[in-house]
Amino acid sequence: MSDRAFTIRESDRIDPTTRLPLIASALAELPGIIRENQSDRQIGIISLAVVADPQLMRQSSDVINRLRILATQEIQASLRPQDRVYSVSLKEWLIAQPNLISSAATTLAMIRLRDNLTALAGRPGILSRMPRLALGAAMWPDDGEDSLFLVQSARIARMFAEQDGPDIRCYLPAMETEGDDERRLLDELHLALNEQSGLKLFLQPQVDLTSGRCVGAEALLRWQRDNGEWVAPPRILEAIDRLGQRRSFNRWLLHQAPQIQKQLLDSGINITLSLNLSANDLLDVELPDIIGQALATWDIAPQQFMLEITETMMIEESWQVLDVLNRLRKLGLRLSIDDFGTGYAGMGYLQRLPVQEVKIDQVFVRQVVDSDKACEIIAAVIQLTSKLGMSIIAEGVETIETRDELERLGCRLAQGYLFSPALPVPEFIAWCKAVPAREKLVAPAGG
Repeated sequence: MSDRAFTIRESDRIDPTTRLPLIASALAELPGIIRENQSDRQIGIISLAVVADPQLMRQSSDVINRLRILATQEIQASLRPQDRVYSVSLKEWLIAQPNLISSAATTLAMIRLRDNLTALAGRPGILSRMPRLALGAAMWPDDGEDSLFLVQSARIARMFAEQDGPDIRCYLPAMETEGDDERRLLDELHLALNEQSGLKLFLQPQVDLTSGRCVGAEALLRWQRDNGEWVAPPRILEAIDRLGQRRSFNRWLLHQAPQIQKQLLDSGINITLSLNLSANDLLDVELPDIIGQALATWDIAPQQFMLEITETMMIEESWQVLDVLNRLRKLGLRLSIDDFGTGYAGMGYLQRLPVQEVKIDQVFVRQVVDSDKACEIIAAVIQLTSKLGMSIIAEGVETIETRDELERLGCRLAQGYLFSPALPVPEFIAWCKAVPAREKLVAPAGG
């Protein structure tokens, strides 16, 4: 696939009804707002939402759109010129207030917003009675220093305002109460992140179905607690986000991966290493620079890395995401859509996004032998990606029959327990050297 520039459309930047920047813009801009904030001042983050009721549910889209436009105008008029407003959804707005003397200013702003928006009732084209509003706020740096963590904290406070009690709430850590075991898990993970110990990357082989040789590997997160429990990767990432340390974790990940690639090359294993990235990771404008520095430190070619991004993220992309994707491609990194087929993005996204690989989700792969529909879906994806010059890989291959059916359909690459589970790096190196030919890949490698 050519490396032509991918157009950043106006619709990727703004909400078409309110003309406000989308929440992805807020997450991309907040780090800069934090850096530029006066050292002795705070930043307020407000989540404002309309609580849907039967009256609102009965309204036409035209009425809803007029309400959103008028509400946006009233929100902007109720704030300071330096405050920024973003659209989150049909019923939610996000507001960033830099350079505040105290949190009292944000509380007063929420009161003013609630009263002014409630007063819209009865205007021409507007409902006779406004639905209830819910507002939540979080403050930087008291409620967290990470931009995503702050936004989540404000939305958690707003969620409590929706559920019961006062319609204006400020974030409190007690809103996220958890049991003793959960607290211990967070404490252990916090220590592991700070000391950069305990967290590991295991490698799962990606195999060429024609030759049986390992041509790549996906780096998968692993963590074993002090009590011996292995924690599932989604739970690890959720806990990292709750700690507000996703950026710190990403920096560890993006420096750990080139070190592993260096170990592989020194062992005579020249393959592509795949890393998983989320939508929020791609909103980090510093991401391409961090990866470039890590690759330069370990003298690793960027072409030896594949960055996997989830399909569901694509439906919510912003111009910032596309800008980061284009910069990653210019750096020489390859990009893949992970779990293709399980999200909302259509195949048309493949044509305009700078990706070179598609991973078929295991939901379809595991049904390919017994389900004609799954078989047809996979065949269609293989045909389309081939025409676009992309490679395709099937994940979750667990049986020889599945492998053979995928090969018959034209899929060349696969990963799954048929070949091997994810392995610690030394064991992966040993596996690669012990399994040179296809005929040896006839049964699951233990584990």
